[in-house]
Amino acid sequence: MKKGSLRYRLRNAGIRSYDILIHDQPKQWLIKNFKQGATVYPVNVARLMRNIVWQAKERIAKGEKPPLKELLRTFWYMYIKPTLSRAGALTHETDQYAQMIDNIVSMVKDIQVMKYEDIGFRDEGQAHRKVGANANIILFSEKLGHQDFLSDIANKYNISILALGGQPSVLTSEYFVNTVRDRGVNLQRSFYLFSIVDYNPSGWIIRNAFVNNLKFYGITHTRVIDLITPDMLTPEEIKLARCLVPESEAMRVKNKDWLKEVHKRDYRNQKYLEDTKRGEKILYGLEAESISAKRLEAKLNDIMTPLLGKSEDLLKTYELRELDKTIKALMIHKLT
Repeated sequence: MKKGSLRYRLRNAGIRSYDILIHDQPKQWLIKNFKQGATVYPVNVARLMRNIVWQAKERIAKGEKPPLKELLRTFWYMYIKPTLSRAGALTHETDQYAQMIDNIVSMVKDIQVMKYEDIGFRDEGQAHRKVGANANIILFSEKLGHQDFLSDIANKYNISILALGGQPSVLTSEYFVNTVRDRGVNLQRSFYLFSIVDYNPSGWIIRNAFVNNLKFYGITHTRVIDLITPDMLTPEEIKLARCLVPESEAMRVKNKDWLKEVHKRDYRNQKYLEDTKRGEKILYGLEAESISAKRLEAKLNDIMTPLLGKSEDLLKTYELRELDKTIKALMIHKLT
């Protein structure tokens, strides 16, 4: 068996073909075929989930059943939850729906044995995304609360938009890129991503996850322009709006990485988001809502003209002008 082949990847993931429907089988059959080691569960839950998903994919590919055309949550209630219950492996102590999602993401991105469209899953975030005529210009937000603003900008400039609603869905990214490709857009061209995410480690993790999803599906030449930054506010406004960044054990390394990345940007107002107390460094962030839609739109108005003119030279001129303004502002601040 060739290493890296489909068969090899399936075997390593514990996935195989079954002649009978897994989700219809009785408890003893499930235990026999998906026996777990010495744990509280009688079956290997992750392996059982992966095989149910793979069997659905196989049956659809063979024409034995039509594409599902249902939400992931519907698939959970139709196939996964009843099977776990019958096997005596259903629990409320663990979010097993999230576990199913993680296993499907792994099948799509990690071992790459399927796509969401293979089963025909519906995208519950479909109403929160749109591909415009200027498809390579993408305005996206972390929160659904910015949906109306995104729609207004999309209507004004005919660009693409997505409201992620938290951690970006791999399914949404797949279907979004499919739509972009179906519009005849070359995925190898430059894509400009305007982000409206919280100015803190968690917000940037969400932003980076979305960018990585796009890269996985073929959009690799991206330039990210963050719209939520301390330089969008005055020092006085920052002091009123800033929020403490939690310094938990789990987030300590991520907080340091975020601060290191932030310092590379040389935001002139970053110093108002850092403090020291009893020798300990205190970090602050900004919620995306701390910057008004009016200011966001004004910022976008400045950038859209060179972008919509499809001129790299114009865009570079704009960026140099912005850099010059930042340097002058920094010099004035240091001299006063």
